[in-house]
Amino acid sequence: MKIAILRDDISCNNSIDELDNKEEADFTEEYLAKKHEVIQIPFISDIGDVMRQIKSFSPDVVFNLVESVCGQGAMSVIAVQMLQSMRIPFTGNAMYAQLISSDKALAKRLLRQSSIPTPTSAFKHDVEYILKMKGEHASMFLDDNCIRSFSTAEEMKEALRQKEKDTGAGWIAEQYVDGREFNCALLGNIILPSAEINFQEEFLGHKILTYEAKWDESALSYQQSLRTFDFEDKIKRRLEVLMKMCAINLELKGYARVDFRMDKYENLYVIDINTNPCISPDSGFVAMVIRHGLSLDEMFDKIIEDAFIS
Repeated sequence: MKIAILRDDISCNNSIDELDNKEEADFTEEYLAKKHEVIQIPFISDIGDVMRQIKSFSPDVVFNLVESVCGQGAMSVIAVQMLQSMRIPFTGNAMYAQLISSDKALAKRLLRQSSIPTPTSAFKHDVEYILKMKGEHASMFLDDNCIRSFSTAEEMKEALRQKEKDTGAGWIAEQYVDGREFNCALLGNIILPSAEINFQEEFLGHKILTYEAKWDESALSYQQSLRTFDFEDKIKRRLEVLMKMCAINLELKGYARVDFRMDKYENLYVIDINTNPCISPDSGFVAMVIRHGLSLDEMFDKIIEDAFIS
């Protein structure tokens, strides 16, 4: 089979998370090349050239790893739109799910309509809020200072306006859930084992996966927020139910990850939908696959098989 791996356009000035996309593509190529003819194609700003490269190779399927276009995560949906217009089978989620995940405000609205709990963005007094980029999934610009309380709704709006001015991108505020954090994922029709982010007591500040904690292996916050699969079975069952609800209502397919927070009353809330989660060797998704008992070859086979299922 001929497989084109479509990935981000990597330049010498990319951030850690963007460079990880190239590692992810190389990792994918390493496994797929065992059985298939494989090339990598960067999704550059000249979409016509990208289409010409794909047509020239004439792949049976495209393995879509595009997480950002022109440095914007919210624009990754353009790659999916292009592939659908070309009528080429591709891995991962289709337009509907991708559009939802590219806009956190839209995702929250659809989650509420589906009776899936998610933190409110409505203003309340004496409540902490977390400020997050509206269209990014890599914890971009997220640090402990992003958790704040406000005296008025206008003060909160002004904080969001300032974030947008500083970064040139949209931001949202949602009520901060002070508690535990979990990840759940699907691979085709399989709900993978859920994981908890185990924040150690020494972890400074609010126990959240900041950009540093997620990507900088040399940082204490990274080393003090480790993944574990050993937690209460009753919580695992509830996470699986909510994951299935997300999959059905948001039309998730291929592979996807959903992040949750749980408050002190054990209420679970969806805080992020990732329709193109990282599958590099040290990623949480790969750890879940291995925990389930699948080999990496089986993971890639499953992802590719699902590309031919409408």
